[in-house]
Amino acid sequence: MLSPITVGGLIYIRWRDSNLVMFRWFRALSLDTVIGWLRAGADAPAGGWPLWMVYSLPDGLWVYALTALMIFLWRDSNSPIKLAWLSLGLLLGAGSELGQLAGVVPGSFDLVDLFVCLFAAAAALVLTSRKFTIQRFSIQGV
Repeated sequence: MLSPITVGGLIYIRWRDSNLVMFRWFRALSLDTVIGWLRAGADAPAGGWPLWMVYSLPDGLWVYALTALMIFLWRDSNSPIKLAWLSLGLLLGAGSELGQLAGVVPGSFDLVDLFVCLFAAAAALVLTSRKFTIQRFSIQGV
């Protein structure tokens, strides 16, 4: 669950605009040297990667991580609020995009961001389900 967040964070650090709030936090924490080292040679977005990987993938990765975490935490629960917690990543990710579309959340609506968030939540549900895990191991003969 930390790997998607780490990858998404590194994408932000390496290729996103240094005027973002997080870079002020880094300066306040005296991390300028480390951040400068991570950003060295980062002129072109991700060495020619498609723009969606630089701008939309980090959102999808945190939606995936949050959804997978909620699935893990609530896996043995029969609570009526389980679905609300399992939906949290999707609600925050896709909800913020729809809020941008409606003009109630600051930012610019991006259809690619919305699709990536939807895909990430679905991927977390599929890849963390017990049924999928059992089938995956039986295919490998384990």
